[in-house]
Amino acid sequence: MTRQKQRTRSISTRGEARRGAAGGRDSKNPRDPKNPRDPKNARGVKFDHSRKRDPKPHGQPNRASTHPHARGHRPGAVGAAHGAPDAPRAGGLAPRDAILDRELPKLMAATDPPAIGDWLWTTRDGAERDCIEELLLRRGSEPKLTARGFAPGLVVSSRAARDPQGRLDLTFARQGFAVEALARDVDEAGLATALASAAKLLIHSDRYALQVFVPDTDGGNRLTQRAERISEQVALQLAAALPSAERIDAAELRRSTAELVQICLCSADLAALGVVPSDQALSIWPGGRARMKLGADRPSRSARKLEEALVWLGTGPSAGEQCVDLGAAPGGWTWLLLNRRARVIAIDPARLEPRLLEQRRLSHIQGSAFDWQPDEPVDWLFCDMAWRPLEVAQMLGRWARKRQTRMLVANFKLPMKRKAEMVLRLRELLAASGYQQLRTRQLYHDREEITVTARV
Repeated sequence: MTRQKQRTRSISTRGEARRGAAGGRDSKNPRDPKNPRDPKNARGVKFDHSRKRDPKPHGQPNRASTHPHARGHRPGAVGAAHGAPDAPRAGGLAPRDAILDRELPKLMAATDPPAIGDWLWTTRDGAERDCIEELLLRRGSEPKLTARGFAPGLVVSSRAARDPQGRLDLTFARQGFAVEALARDVDEAGLATALASAAKLLIHSDRYALQVFVPDTDGGNRLTQRAERISEQVALQLAAALPSAERIDAAELRRSTAELVQICLCSADLAALGVVPSDQALSIWPGGRARMKLGADRPSRSARKLEEALVWLGTGPSAGEQCVDLGAAPGGWTWLLLNRRARVIAIDPARLEPRLLEQRRLSHIQGSAFDWQPDEPVDWLFCDMAWRPLEVAQMLGRWARKRQTRMLVANFKLPMKRKAEMVLRLRELLAASGYQQLRTRQLYHDREEITVTARV
């Protein structure tokens, strides 16, 4: 018997999956009943037709850098200062929840794939724990919400995390979607056919975009070429099956909205599929990987962080607007703002790259960002300082209380283990100071840090 004839596939709706589970079959992971643990025997596709340890407190500053604005201290020295007025303890975090402590190791070790109806989130490699913890911290408003690991760079939850306006909202997830189809096949063509068959039943608009991506990990990146070939096959089959629907490219997707068909190739033989309106997605980039390409003359890589932040925000400084760049040296953010023809006041005790100082629209003040205040309100406040996040948040809060800026874009360094709790604390501080429309995200170009945007 040929290999093609040996291969079997199954298609089931969500209701059929439940009936299968009641009959003794594994509805989450349909496999060969003779060997249900063997992934090589796992074939088929399921889809849904509907659209529906307490760490130590943060350390003291590096002895080589006791002044909060000195350069060159280790990132590991970032923490909250003792005696900070808004901190309930050194580090600013309440004592760890013992139940959460016991849960996290087990949840991190989980490897079961998602079921139809679960949410699949992509993360930065190493940020899975932060994403799980962030989801669990939301159980007060979503009591039935559960979260666990699945694979490096991937997290599964029972429900979505949304902001008060109903938009997807997670700091440590790059992308996310409700799993509406699962396809299993060791054969590349078979996997593509199963995915296309599911996708054509889930597309209800005359415009759609197709994204096939892999987890942003060493193992996931080895599947990149396989994902590209599957994408090509799925695209061809969708074009034949939906001749009246227009498939738009990445450039057009950034200018307009469409149904975003997302396929995550979780492993060589397993793919998850979901469809979400592009204007409701966490990101319009495949898997949330927003690679920014800037000129080689940029003073530092941090310019890409700001470029991504402005794309994510959806707006940025216009020509002639007044910007303040706190922690500016060596000048990556200042360089980008000058290229947008904005006026910039750069604050940092260290020197900027000399060629930047030739710009007439730049004023450089070699001093402390904590002490400097503008003579009059500015349009934009930018901040990228390698210092204790709570102290930075308190300093930025003064700008809002005095209404000295109307827009904020800030990058907070988070070397501590309890990142998700720190993000909640930062949001509370900034919101209490008067910032509104707060958004927090660990963007693609962020490392052990997050980006915050807000309006006054």
